[in-house]
Amino acid sequence: MDVLEKLNNIFGEDFVSNRPEELYVYSRDMTENPPSTPDYVVMPESVEQVQEVVKLANQLKIPITPYVAGSNVGGLTIPYEHGIVLDFKRMKKVIEIDRENMYIVVEPGFTFGHLRKLLDEELTEFEYSFPFAPPYSSVTANALLHGLGSLSHKYGSMNEYINGLEVVLATGELLRVGSCAISPFWNMRSPLPDLMGLFIGFQGTTGIVTKCGVSLWPKPPFQAHCMIFSTDPADIYHSLIFKLCRSQICQEIGGGLLNTAIAEGILPMEKLEGLISMMGFTPKYEGLYFANLCTLWGCSQDALRAKYKFLVKLVNETNDKEDANLVLLRPEEYGEMGKEMMTPINLPVQIPGLLKEGGLTWVGSYVPLSRWLEGCLRGIEIHKKYDRVPGVLHRPMKYGHYGVQRFLIPFNKSSEQDIQDVTAMCKELVEMILDIGGMPYKMPNWVAKIMMDRADPHFFQLLKTIKHTLDPNGILNPGKLGID
Repeated sequence: MDVLEKLNNIFGEDFVSNRPEELYVYSRDMTENPPSTPDYVVMPESVEQVQEVVKLANQLKIPITPYVAGSNVGGLTIPYEHGIVLDFKRMKKVIEIDRENMYIVVEPGFTFGHLRKLLDEELTEFEYSFPFAPPYSSVTANALLHGLGSLSHKYGSMNEYINGLEVVLATGELLRVGSCAISPFWNMRSPLPDLMGLFIGFQGTTGIVTKCGVSLWPKPPFQAHCMIFSTDPADIYHSLIFKLCRSQICQEIGGGLLNTAIAEGILPMEKLEGLISMMGFTPKYEGLYFANLCTLWGCSQDALRAKYKFLVKLVNETNDKEDANLVLLRPEEYGEMGKEMMTPINLPVQIPGLLKEGGLTWVGSYVPLSRWLEGCLRGIEIHKKYDRVPGVLHRPMKYGHYGVQRFLIPFNKSSEQDIQDVTAMCKELVEMILDIGGMPYKMPNWVAKIMMDRADPHFFQLLKTIKHTLDPNGILNPGKLGID
């Protein structure tokens, strides 16, 4: 019996394919990373099917690549060693909802679109951290890959929301980590040895997650949204951002240095540019404006008003004492334009302005907040070198313990020259970020190699030991992280 027949026996013929036109879809993503075609694509519906295919792959030493939407920006689901792509779209159930202990348990195919519907229609008293990503992105994958979201300013990166995991090991054995390993509840990681780290950040190279328990958060009874607009990122990153973080008045702070093209469908940049021009301000960097959305929160309207008053005071002091040009806007006061300002709050979101030429890549990183401005300015110079207009996103995480610095880079996917230029530019951006003490996240394999070359050799060896111990035949998403 050949491999195709064995796969058909596990999944049924309707959920197995080796047809070239279908394999093509799984061979590439929107980035500059080179394509590679799998031999088979399968779509499991149950944990038992995942176990069976992993046992088969381990026996025959066939590589397996887990996949949900392929919407990551880093080539993380491109099957560089071919083999079997495991598409989890059918495994999209909510396994458990626990209101009292504020968590849900979901399968890997459960997306942010599914989660938005669940929160809007059933769990209306809770909220979750939504990324700046399409609605078909996986909740589980985002958390496992250290993603960020709309509550990350307050609670940190998404891996910190994970309370428990169910994982299929390379042998096909089923393992649970977190409180669910001992208790029927999926509500905590403490006080056990935290084995979650064997699977978080490993990009599916140590095990295949089939269930994930994540925390929900009580929705604050009162919220208000503001936009701080500037012509120069230094106006905010000289001192204001640090004061805002330490004051803890914001549930969310995020935005970036944007131009009209990148912001299309996300913010009404042309209207905002006109408004700022009427005030007599011109951007320090041609065509670029620093837009920041802040969400204030409170347990009462009085608390909310007090926080807004404090925000106004901070902005006015920054303008007066630091010669800054900050403009504080309340979207609710600007009619239709105000509704457009709120688009980044209403997540998940589509990103039409970034995909006009078919290609999109990024260098996303977590950096010391004290070095964010330096990284931004150096990144602008690197973009100039390659004759590109920068788009630089920011978000102070965990009330400023670190920050997001993400360079968004649209490019012409059909141009080999564009791909070569973008590849070279991304390498320079990665080296710069490492130089300022930052670390790229959701890293493609070429970035991982640069990072590991700089890493403590004992750290690198430990990663390789963990990989070899959990996956001795090297079948799980090989080629990722440079630890095979």
